[in-house]
Amino acid sequence: MNPATTPVPPEDVQGDNRWMNIHERFLEETLLEPEVLFIGDSLIRNLAHTDMWRQHFVPMHSLNFGIGGDQTQHVLWRVLNGELEHMKPKVVVLLVGTNNVGHLPEMIVEGIREVIKVIQSKQPQAYLVLISLLPRGQKPNPLRERNAKVNELLKEQLVGLEKVQVLDVNEGIVQVQYFFQLRQEAPAFNCWLILGFLQ
Repeated sequence: MNPATTPVPPEDVQGDNRWMNIHERFLEETLLEPEVLFIGDSLIRNLAHTDMWRQHFVPMHSLNFGIGGDQTQHVLWRVLNGELEHMKPKVVVLLVGTNNVGHLPEMIVEGIREVIKVIQSKQPQAYLVLISLLPRGQKPNPLRERNAKVNELLKEQLVGLEKVQVLDVNEGIVQVQYFFQLRQEAPAFNCWLILGFLQ
C-alpha cells in the first residue's frame, strides 16, 4: 500500500491538537463562498502573509487552506473530511508533495493524483491549478532530484486532463537563506492567470 495515497491526519507529535484545530477552522471558513481556494502545505500557508496575497488574491475572494508540514496523505484526508464542502470555487490551486520525505517520486505523484481526483469529484465546476514542486536546497541533492522527477512525471501523466493545468514555477524562484520567495511574475501565482479562469 502506498502511504502517500492513504488518507490520514498527521501524528500529533506536540500533543496540542494544533493540526486538527486548524482543520476545524477551515471547515468553518468553507461557508465564506470563495471564488479561489488555495490548498496545500506551508508554501501555500505562507502566501497568505505576503503583500501579493493582500493586493491580488484577497480581492478575488480567496481562501487559504495551507498547513505547514502537510504531505499528500494529509491533504487527501482533509479534502475527504469537509474542506471542500459548502462552496463552489471557480479555481482550486494545489501545492503539495515536497514534505513526503522517504516516498519515491512515483508514490508522491500517485498521492497528488488522488487529491486531484477528490477535488474534481467534489468540485467538478472548478479549474485546478497544480503548482510544481519547488527545488530543495541550493545544490544538487537527493530531495532536489526527487522533486524534479515528481514534476516530470506529473507533466507526463496529467497532459490532457480536463480543467487541470500544471504550472512550473521553478523559473520564478529566488532562494534567500532557507526561505523561498515567489516573484510576482512567477507563472503559478500570476494573478492574471487566476483571473482568466474566473471569467
